[in-house]
Amino acid sequence: MYLENGFDNSRPITGMENLENFIEHSPVGIHIVNYEGIILFANQAELKLFGYEKHEYIGHPFKNFFYDTDFIEKLASKFREQGSMINQQAKIICKNGSLKDVLISCNTYYEDGKFAHARCFTRDITEIKKSENLLRFLNQAGEELAATYDTNAALDKIIKLIIPSFTDWIVINGLGDDGLAYLLKMGHSDPKKLKWAEEYRKSHPIDVNDQRKNSVGYALRTGEGYLIPEITEEILNEGAADEEQRKILKELSIRSVMVVPMQIKGRITGAASFISCNPQNIYDETDFNFAKDFCNRIALTLENTKLYEEVKRDIEERIEADKKKDEFISIASHELKTPVTSLKAYTQILQSTFDDAHNKQAVEMLSKMDKQVDKLTTLIVDLLDVTKIEKGELIFEMEEFDFNNLVKEIAEEMQRTTKSHKIILELSDCDPVKGDRNRIGQVLVNFISNAIKYSPEGEQITIKTFCENYKVGLSVQDDGIGIPKEEHRNIFRRFFRVSGKNNYTFPGMGLGLYISSEIIKRHEGRIFFDSDEGKGSTFSFEIASRS
Repeated sequence: MYLENGFDNSRPITGMENLENFIEHSPVGIHIVNYEGIILFANQAELKLFGYEKHEYIGHPFKNFFYDTDFIEKLASKFREQGSMINQQAKIICKNGSLKDVLISCNTYYEDGKFAHARCFTRDITEIKKSENLLRFLNQAGEELAATYDTNAALDKIIKLIIPSFTDWIVINGLGDDGLAYLLKMGHSDPKKLKWAEEYRKSHPIDVNDQRKNSVGYALRTGEGYLIPEITEEILNEGAADEEQRKILKELSIRSVMVVPMQIKGRITGAASFISCNPQNIYDETDFNFAKDFCNRIALTLENTKLYEEVKRDIEERIEADKKKDEFISIASHELKTPVTSLKAYTQILQSTFDDAHNKQAVEMLSKMDKQVDKLTTLIVDLLDVTKIEKGELIFEMEEFDFNNLVKEIAEEMQRTTKSHKIILELSDCDPVKGDRNRIGQVLVNFISNAIKYSPEGEQITIKTFCENYKVGLSVQDDGIGIPKEEHRNIFRRFFRVSGKNNYTFPGMGLGLYISSEIIKRHEGRIFFDSDEGKGSTFSFEIASRS
């Protein structure tokens, strides 16, 4: 006799005995039902799959084992019409009360042209369905958590997502910068037990130095999670810190536990405990792997919300600081305005008095003093304008005016303030514009005064106007120090000032261009510039013409 792998290959496999033996020991569940749906036969794989003995399964209506009895009626009707069925999904009730997802395929056996029985094959897809559901849940959780920017809202959403679909009880602990564990959130399917659990946690804090491997403290310290599929009395006794805790844990009827660290780039940020009190919900490796992925998403969400809240808090603090600064500037500017006005009046009176007395030296000194008072007045006006802009209180008086006449007027005034620069006008024919004449003039004054200030070695400033595409524009060009490329993005920010050689800072508060940009914006216009370090600058703006 020749044997290979324990089989007698000299004997041919024939006969009903061998066929029955093959069906009985087939790894696939097989059952036969008659026309009335009574189970006539079930092989060992079928019985083992659902946990029934032969007498508990064979001879009983197959619909009794379906979770959805309405579904089986529809299925039977469909099968009788078509005579076959391929990979029909269903849920079967096991002996222990749990449910199994299966695929059922059937065909009909006829005798003398009449329905004799249906031969059915059952394939267990519980783990596949479970993995699909967990993956779908994980994706949904990822999408929802990614859209959450508030820590408490994120934690509430986590609890809502996970209970009771995956666990009965979840405890999320954070690991603080001080190395201690802090309760971030706790959720329980039973509100009464939740309240008790929160009180219990207050009196039994997590010890990060706990040396027991099946403890939250150990997971927080080492980053090693653990899975306990079934909590036995022995495990419960070993895991309890004291007799009080052992008694409480026993009363909670805990069936299965997972503790999973939360990590970001290898850094432990906390740990989540998943606790099942349902005897039908026993955690396995599939659940454990899911919990790891889910905890990583929790960690990332909490980290993102933390960063978002820090940035938000920083912005709010800056806004509050800016608000206080604006209030101070506004108050200070108003308080300074009266004495400066009085100072200018007294200066002019003294200047007139000494002029009558032919005291040229005193008149010259008072003239210089008057110019400095004018500079101080300009600074105060700028400060007041800034606070008005921030509050949206900057007033505009719109009127129609001749743009070129305004340019000529301002150019003449500014020419009298400088002997080192010659202001050249290149004016195009321009349509009248509608806007605040004084505010537009304020922008032009700023452009020209900057051109004078930032071209100390220059001799010429060119002002051009243009009118095209129903827009009127102006540019002021100098051959001064120019602006480095890296500072271009800051040029219209308030309090920003361009530095010269060796970081020399020119006088001024850095408010003029900021105010000018806001004025042009209020006219729905555009302000822009072109500048290269050492080659001068051209500042321009354009607003709509009347046409």
